[in-house]
Amino acid sequence: MMVRASRFSTVLALALSTAGIVAACGGSKVTTGSAHGGTGGAGGAGNGNGGNGGSSLTFVGSTGNGGSTTGLAVAPSALQTITVNAGQTTPTITYSATLNGQPISAGWGLDKGNVATIPAGPASTAVFAPTGAAGGLVTVTAGASGKTVQRQVLVKLVSQQNGPTAGEMGQVPTTVGQLTAGGGVGGVGGEGLGGAVTDPATLTALGAPAGSASSQGLTFTYPYDKTVWPRGLLAPLLMWSWTPGDADAIQITLKTTTGSFSYTGTFGRPAILTTTGGNFIRMPIPQDVWDAATNTAGGAGDQLTLGLTVAKGGVAYGPITQTYTIAEARLSGVIYYQSYGTQLAQNSGGAVGGNGQYGGAVLSIHVGDTGPKLTAGNNTDCRVCHSVAAGGSRLVVSQGSNYSARSDYELTPTGATEIPLTNQGSWYPGIYPDGSRMLTADGLLLSLPNDATPLPVSGLPTDPEMPAFSPDGSLVAFNSGVGPQLTVMSFAVATGAFTGSTTVVDDTGTSLTPAWPAFFPDNKSMVFHHQSAAGNNGAGADPVTRGGALAQIHWTSATSAAGVTPLDNLNGKGYLPKLAAPSTVYCEDDVGEISNISPDHGDDVDVNYEPTVNPVASGGYVWVVFTSRRMYGSVATIPPFCSDPRHVDLIENITPKKLWVAAVDLSQAAGVDSSHPAFYLPAQEILAGNSRGFWVLDPCQADGTSCMTGDQCCNGYCEAGDGGLVCSNTPPGSSCSGLSDKCASAADCCDPTNLCINGFCAQQAPQ
Repeated sequence: MMVRASRFSTVLALALSTAGIVAACGGSKVTTGSAHGGTGGAGGAGNGNGGNGGSSLTFVGSTGNGGSTTGLAVAPSALQTITVNAGQTTPTITYSATLNGQPISAGWGLDKGNVATIPAGPASTAVFAPTGAAGGLVTVTAGASGKTVQRQVLVKLVSQQNGPTAGEMGQVPTTVGQLTAGGGVGGVGGEGLGGAVTDPATLTALGAPAGSASSQGLTFTYPYDKTVWPRGLLAPLLMWSWTPGDADAIQITLKTTTGSFSYTGTFGRPAILTTTGGNFIRMPIPQDVWDAATNTAGGAGDQLTLGLTVAKGGVAYGPITQTYTIAEARLSGVIYYQSYGTQLAQNSGGAVGGNGQYGGAVLSIHVGDTGPKLTAGNNTDCRVCHSVAAGGSRLVVSQGSNYSARSDYELTPTGATEIPLTNQGSWYPGIYPDGSRMLTADGLLLSLPNDATPLPVSGLPTDPEMPAFSPDGSLVAFNSGVGPQLTVMSFAVATGAFTGSTTVVDDTGTSLTPAWPAFFPDNKSMVFHHQSAAGNNGAGADPVTRGGALAQIHWTSATSAAGVTPLDNLNGKGYLPKLAAPSTVYCEDDVGEISNISPDHGDDVDVNYEPTVNPVASGGYVWVVFTSRRMYGSVATIPPFCSDPRHVDLIENITPKKLWVAAVDLSQAAGVDSSHPAFYLPAQEILAGNSRGFWVLDPCQADGTSCMTGDQCCNGYCEAGDGGLVCSNTPPGSSCSGLSDKCASAADCCDPTNLCINGFCAQQAPQ
């Protein structure tokens, strides 16, 4: 099998060529599975975003033989281990290259540019220097005379703190209003970071807890054990419950399985609690610490363990622990979702709380934001009931002043432009991935934005409800007439022909309704909303998220009736927390009080709805976004269906109707639940009821603009340029594609173990 040149081998070859020592024939080649992971160190040669990858280099050809004095050798030869304080670039390691015992100029490189740097050379010696931003096992490579030698360094990153650092003050609120503005403090809510612990006795107690956690009922309420996290997200809000109900101080620890990262942080009560008078029952993980921890840990072989110890009255209890898997992937893109209680567009009256105004609008979150932005709607006009093209080019939404009217929003990196549509069709159309057309529930195929004349179709039923196209546009799934079946058909975009009807879910004879299908990026399977109880709001059997409707997220094949598999881990079966006593908050929807579900959140496994799927498979996982009415720790605890601002004060109370995300193994198959516990989507407006999230690609960036992954770029490649990574129309040296770069087949990917999924190179399984 031919091994293609990667971006790292390009750097190494350039260094070798400059040294004038590339052999005339028989030169080794090198490939890496890490997108933008290589670095040439000084001078910027080959610099890349190693946090996007993490796979080790694989070398084919001649390799050094340890400390031998013949051939190419690199010293030191043994595995090196260094301990680095976070933010420091010492200690360093000096490597030297010899050929037949004599110094020789070599080209140098390594596989994880976020962990360390090394000058590209050519030089007979090179200094390996940690970045202080992440730890991990790094492979150093020297190349000369057509040969390469590998050496490895385990960088152990350690960090300790007592109270917030100067760089973390953005997570410390100074006013009460900041607690509920936008996405809340740090985009996740709560009261922010606590202060330093100054009492020596409490510090001593936290370091050697004498109290039993179980004796005080100390448990986590968020996050969930065994969650799979991507890189690049905001730090989660750590929440706990226990019998005392309040705490004086806490200590949190984060450690990786391999010892590559170790952190201890001690914090007292957040200062804002002096004003609000609340209990100390939650605190976010410092963002810089979370970034370092997740950029270090990677895959099932190097998991991240969180520990919590809580102190009260001079006695410390714990620790309690959870263990997470960190996907070797940095998620990018934009999440578009609808809100019926937003404060960003106050176009409706009758709200119980605040100034009596609330809004219906479509909001957006760009990954890394701490709060949402208004995309569709304003203080006059409501815009809800939307669908979004997977490629991120356009959004189609209902006009709230006339729900039979539709608008197209052209999405660009700088904003959105509204274009009223002519042939209105029905709600929630299925939009073709590139945004060129949409399929309505009336069976119309309409061009966008020029929709006046329906496009020709053949073979399609007249009522394809809740249609959804596969990521490559070759398939469409729908429910005919809100019946008991989900159907998949092939679609030919050139002719409008729908062929080959396959029933993939059949609930005939049951009370279940399959709805809202969403394809996996490989087009082979899908998730869907499996409704077990209809709402009492006059919607009949229509699949909804309101009025007491109950549903879970299930999986099915997209190509055959292979069977339905409930995603229990995603839905929260067996582990979701509930209130110790029912909530005393009274609320109702637009037709009366909801009475078919427990106000203590004991039924939260059955309040998960409307899944959609990120069109890019990252880290070997599929990322599912869904609406849930589950309790969000101690932040959102009022009864599940308290989400209508006209019937409950959603300024004083935070509704649990929010968006959640869960990883599902790309290899998910019938009969085996390969989903993982979900996490709260950061940055969504915390005071609003949020639903129907679409995680789509960024509106594409032009060549020469900055990027992190190829799926952000119009031409599909994100490559090293002057000053960092930039969009490009070709891979480096017209060679191969890294993770998340454009591909036509797996043969285009630098790593021979990668798959080409939905046009981008992707890992085929969690690493």
